[in-house]
Formats: sequence, structure tokens, C-alpha cells
Amino acid sequence: MPPGSGTGWHDDATFTRMRPESGHSLDTCLHPGCTKVVSLCGNVLVIISCPAVVETLEMSWSIINEAGIGTVPKLTAANNKLLHLPIGAEQAGDGTYLIVDELGTEKLVPYGFGCRTIRVRADGEILYDSLACGIDDGCGCLLDDGSMAILRRTKWELLIVSPEGHILDCLYLDTFSKRLPMYVSGTCNGTFLLVFNNRAYDSDIVEIDRQGRLLWCLPAQVRHVGIAASVQLTHSDTILIADTIRHVAMELDRAGNVVWQFGETKHPSRTIDHLSSPGSIQRLENGRHVVADTRNHRILVIDDGGTGVEIMPHDGTLCDPRKAHVLDNGNCLICDTGNARVIELDEQGYIVWQYGTPVISRRLLSYPRSVEMTGSGGYLVADTAHDRIIEIHDGQISERPFRGDPGLFWPRCVRMLPSGSLLIADARNSRIVEVSVEGQVLRELGHFDLNGPRVLEDPHDVRMLPDGRLLVTDSHQDLVLVVDWTGCVHQAIGGKEEGTLKDPHSAQQLEDGNIVIADTGHHRIVVVDPHGNQVSEISVIRADSANLRLHRPRYVEVTPDGTMVIADTGHNRILATTASGDLIWELSRVPDSALPLLNQPRWVKLVNRNEVVICDHFNHRILHVRNEAC
Repeated sequence: MPPGSGTGWHDDATFTRMRPESGHSLDTCLHPGCTKVVSLCGNVLVIISCPAVVETLEMSWSIINEAGIGTVPKLTAANNKLLHLPIGAEQAGDGTYLIVDELGTEKLVPYGFGCRTIRVRADGEILYDSLACGIDDGCGCLLDDGSMAILRRTKWELLIVSPEGHILDCLYLDTFSKRLPMYVSGTCNGTFLLVFNNRAYDSDIVEIDRQGRLLWCLPAQVRHVGIAASVQLTHSDTILIADTIRHVAMELDRAGNVVWQFGETKHPSRTIDHLSSPGSIQRLENGRHVVADTRNHRILVIDDGGTGVEIMPHDGTLCDPRKAHVLDNGNCLICDTGNARVIELDEQGYIVWQYGTPVISRRLLSYPRSVEMTGSGGYLVADTAHDRIIEIHDGQISERPFRGDPGLFWPRCVRMLPSGSLLIADARNSRIVEVSVEGQVLRELGHFDLNGPRVLEDPHDVRMLPDGRLLVTDSHQDLVLVVDWTGCVHQAIGGKEEGTLKDPHSAQQLEDGNIVIADTGHHRIVVVDPHGNQVSEISVIRADSANLRLHRPRYVEVTPDGTMVIADTGHNRILATTASGDLIWELSRVPDSALPLLNQPRWVKLVNRNEVVICDHFNHRILHVRNEAC
């Protein structure tokens, strides 16, 4: 159950925090000895411990540092125009704007469905709000006659709504697909394109008319559509798709054949001829294409020759733009999703209209993947999507030099060695490199010998062991390796053939020689001995109130005192546990932050038992917090 969805203890496996009547979640710190919750008094949790001594714990996490972002002053009632995750924006003929806003991580309906569609005037007055009408799953689009189509994601319904907000018709969609309805777009023919999706490569795309009759569906044998984030029917009767998981924008004919493509399939990059998780595509009358290149934080206009030119606002960079639409007057309407706003840019890049008030003024990082504390009290960070290694100290960022060829490409992990050199998992370059303080590549590992020569494919984590060997986690090959710099493998865990691991993301060798692994795809933490035998596994964390099921844990680390800290990424939280899996504390909310909820945390380091540094991946920040309650 999502945060903010009720009161009392929730006995599901995802969220297990006490909630006051206001619906705001409070983080708890439960010691292993606590056995019973007695009451909740304000922000104080009263518990009875094993010796039956009453103890009160203030449930409070305080921020020591929040690096990589700048915040704006708190909103006043006058400027409080809040959006969560705007994913769609269009302008109607009457000058009003239709905005589709996903409801973020605190949803009123199951995760992935919460959605609100609003219609606003240029002065910001709301003329229609699907949420105010009791529709908390409504993803809409404009129709040529000024009316709206509202897709109800949890109902398999498409509502036709007048400009004034009256429901004119309801089309039932359950006969077209048993997959989940996610997006709708109106077409130049007065019909609708609908995207149904369960997971990657498990989609239906259909066209229906205003009477709800099926006109066309993407042939079932088509296997080159991963996740369609947007669809558009062109005047030449082809389908434009922004494929967010294959990192391409493409055009298909009705038979599903690719007739045009921009970007390289499954090879994201921030070079001008590549894309990274594009969110939308639009074809203009002059034949150019406009693409929201989401994870590259930019909008591209692509000409007939395949050359891309960036559109960027003068007030600073975009953050995770999900939708871009060029209007009839030449302006560009952009869902600047990471900045929680919709902006309209003129052809010189100046903002002429904006809806939504960002709480973040700047973002200096892009999808950081790892963080380590430095001896001077700073942070060493793999700033992954910026293809660089940086240090952050006293709020200042300095880039570590790298003089290798090729340059870094999506470094997912960096660790500092005792010599001062850096050990980097240079993931998209399929290699491990050791780099001197001056930036020279000292050693490089890209191949290894395991039943014959093989190459590293996508290393996510690397550690240097006391004997100088490397502990490497290659997620794409489902492998954890103990390997030396010559490529000689001394231990191999997992592999595609063996199937013991699935998409592992981190590994650590313990003092007894065992290896603890974040086995992400199997939703568990597993410990393997030096002979490859499984010693233990944890998929559920035991708490006094409930069991907490792990979901895609991306990182695990065990400290010398036996404390285990886990980035439970799929649940947007950090867990500290005993070695046997008993909960010590849980962190998913930092109340004093402008971004109070974690968003896909990928890495965590314990400074001490109740102080942690977190790589908050989707919030593009490094978060250093302390639990004042413990």
C-alpha cells in the first residue's frame, strides 16, 4: 500500500510505518528487542521492550547534507501551483492547456496508475480537474473539437468529456487487451491510439473509433517494441513510437515494420545521435521530428538527415522531460517532469508560459549510481549519466581527471584505493579501470577466462580484495566474479546458464570469505561461501509489526559489527538490519527536505549504525542523514 493511503499499521509487505490521522507517514526506529506498540502520541512512538521498560523514541531523521540540488523558498498560498510528475501537455484551440500529471510516489491508487488530468487557462485558473471529479487514474488527451478523452487506467474505460467537464460517452476497453491501459492519444483521423502494457516487450497498441470499435492493432508477431511511452499517427498512416526501454524513436508501418529510426537500439548515450529513454516523439509538417530525450535532459529537433539540434530554456537545464510538443505558433510546450512544471518556450528559448512551481532550483548531478565518503569529509560520486567521477566538498563539485581513451561511459561505481587511485566500473565501456590521481589509466580489465575467453558486459560494482584480486558484479551476465587483472577467474557465482543469480547489482566479500550479493532480479540478499554453496538468503525483513518484503534491492553492505544496510530500491527505502534479517530501522522519508521521499535509491553507505549516505538516483542527489531517535 502506498504512503499516505491510510492510518494505523499496514500489514502488507511494502510499507510498514505508523501513520498519524493526517495521513503523513512517520519513520520508526524499532530495536530488535521491542515487542509491542502501545500508542502513538503526536510524533512519539511508545513501545515496550523485552524487559518491559517503556521507552519513547522520537521518529526523526535529520539532514546533515543534501548535495547536488538547490532548493527554492517554500511555496506561499499565492504561488502554490503544484504538479507531481507531468507527462503530457497540449494546447487547445481556445488557448487553454491540458496537462496530464502522474501522482508521484504517494498514490491514491495502485502504484503506476495514479494520474490526474487538468485543463487550465493561461492565467492558471483550473477549468477541469479529473481528481476533483473522483477520477484518480485519469490520463487524458485533447480532441479536435475541444473535448477531452480521459483514459481510466484501473477501469479499462475511455471517457469522452466536454470542455466544461461533462461526461458525454464511455467506451469500454476490456475486450481489446487484458494488459494494463496506460496512454491514449487522439489521431488526425478523429480516432484513438491506445497503449496497453504489462512490462517490457509485453504490449498492445490499438486504434479505435469514437464508437469504441476496433480498427487496427499492432500485429502480435512484432517483437521490437519494448515500452511505448508515446504514440502518434502520422498523416502518411504510420505510427511514431518513443520506445523508452530500447532508447529509440521509430516509425512503424501498419504491419509493424520499422521504416525510420533515430538512436541505437539498447545503446543509450548522450551523444547527439543517440537517445536515452525517450518519452515522446512528434512529427512536424516540415518532416522534422521533436523528441523528448528524457534521461539526457534535453529536447531534440531531428531533421531529415538525422541531425539533432537541442532545444533548451534560457533559465537553465531541463530535468527528465517526458513530453515535448511544438505548437502551431512555433513555440514548444514541454513537460519538464523532473522540475515538476510545464513550460512553453518561444523560438529563442525564453519561457512565455509556465504551470507548476518547482521546489528544486538546480540539479548538478545526473542519475548518480555510487557514493563513498572521502577522508576529508566529502563525497566521491559516480555521476553516471554525466560520464564522470566527481568529488563534492563543502557544496563544491570538482571533476576527477580521466585521461584514458575512450572516455568514461556510464561509470556505475567508483571506489578509492589506499594508494589514492580510483577503481571504476566503467559500465557501458564494458571494463574495470584503475585510474591514478592524475587521471592516467594504470590497469584495465575487459576480458576474463571462464570456460573460454569472455568479455565483461555491464559491470555495476567492483571492489579490490585484500589479495589484490577484484570482486566484480556483471549484472548483464548474472555473474559475480573473483578475478585478477590478467582475467584469470578464481571464483564465479551465477551466470546465464546456471541461473542462481538474476541481475545482481552489488557484492561484498566478508571476513570469513563468504560473499554477500544483492540478487536484484530475485528480490533477495544471498550469501555464498568460497565453494559456491549458498549459505543463506534474505527476501523478507522481520519487524515486530510486519514482514517487509524486498523488491529489487540494488545494494547491500555489511559492516564489521554485523549490521546490514540495504538499498531496497523497488520500495524506495533504505533498511538497516541484523545479519539474520531483523529490522533495526527503515528510512523512506526525510521530512525536512524539499524532496521528502526517496526515489530509486541505488547505493548506501553506513557512516555509523544510525547515520547513512545515500545515492538517491532518480532525485539526482546525494543525501547524508542521521537518525536522531537512536
